[in-house]
Amino acid sequence: MSDFSFIQKSELFSYSGTNCIRNDYYHHECQLCVEICPEDAFHIVRDKLTLFSNECIECSACIGSCPTEALSITSFDPNAYTVSFKDTQEKLLSCKKTTACLGAFDAHHYITMALSSEQMPACDMSHCQECSLNKDKKVASFIRDEINKTNIFLSDCGLKDGVVIIEETTEEENPKRALFKAAFSKVKDAIEEDEKSLSMTLEYQKDPNKNGLPLKFLHLKQALKENISKVSFTSHATNFDIFAKKEISFKDCTNCGDCINFCPTEALLHTSDKQGINFNVGNCIACGICDHICKTDAIKTAKGIDLVDVAFDRGVELVHYEMVMCSECRCPYPYRGGDPICDRCADFREDFAHIFTLQKDM
Repeated sequence: MSDFSFIQKSELFSYSGTNCIRNDYYHHECQLCVEICPEDAFHIVRDKLTLFSNECIECSACIGSCPTEALSITSFDPNAYTVSFKDTQEKLLSCKKTTACLGAFDAHHYITMALSSEQMPACDMSHCQECSLNKDKKVASFIRDEINKTNIFLSDCGLKDGVVIIEETTEEENPKRALFKAAFSKVKDAIEEDEKSLSMTLEYQKDPNKNGLPLKFLHLKQALKENISKVSFTSHATNFDIFAKKEISFKDCTNCGDCINFCPTEALLHTSDKQGINFNVGNCIACGICDHICKTDAIKTAKGIDLVDVAFDRGVELVHYEMVMCSECRCPYPYRGGDPICDRCADFREDFAHIFTLQKDM
């Protein structure tokens, strides 16, 4: 998903159709950005996500909702902010002072900041309920859900503290004046910041050697690797919604390779002899494409996750077959025992055996 030939833009905001998981896989029904956008700037046209740039107000409230980082704004990069967070003195995330709308972040960002910094991030939501972007309370609900998801993860890992939510306004200020000051401050900071850091995500997506893994996921893995000593419990019975562990039924898998071909992050790969399937849990973003595309429902999401496996990209062989020649069609197929005949020929023999019955056998 590195082709940049389909990008829609407003003045500052851009949407990359080739990085969109819905457009990358026709049957995927992701429309998180459609649901959260306060101006209804996103539309599903012929089952494809489309940005109506004339309706976009460049608020960045939708950016964090995108699982594959197809959305970006030139004045603020949540990944660049996340990386620099450990070095900032004030650990406050506030749309009035330090960041764009908190909707630009998701659990990946919050967990990375929490693990890499000595002090937990504090999220200023004192203005969210009355914010003009918070139509139908969707933006505030998304922010709270991601913070809650983060704190569940941190608690289950044994960390005592979590991301803090600030509910009360600490100062009285004219809303229009505050908005103007915040906008001016962000533009000023954008000019002073290194240009590359502002486009960290876009620069990463242009890398021809990347495997499709979102940068926020890569940063999270790095934070886990560098701060694994902070994590008291690495083995968990749940997948936390942001990780997924896969298993494949030997009996049902046909080794067709569709799950490998459509995996957007190369979490599923052929074994070296092409007769089996390897899985790297550190590359799985839990998109569900492999589950959906498997014609025989052989691949499932397994229970449990080990964060050490995630952080250090520990792969595992899910299934492996001996390929033999079918006695009927003479094509190779994954052998599971019994007569050397592939499923297609076996089904054909069973369905149409009566056609070839001789008169003497009737």
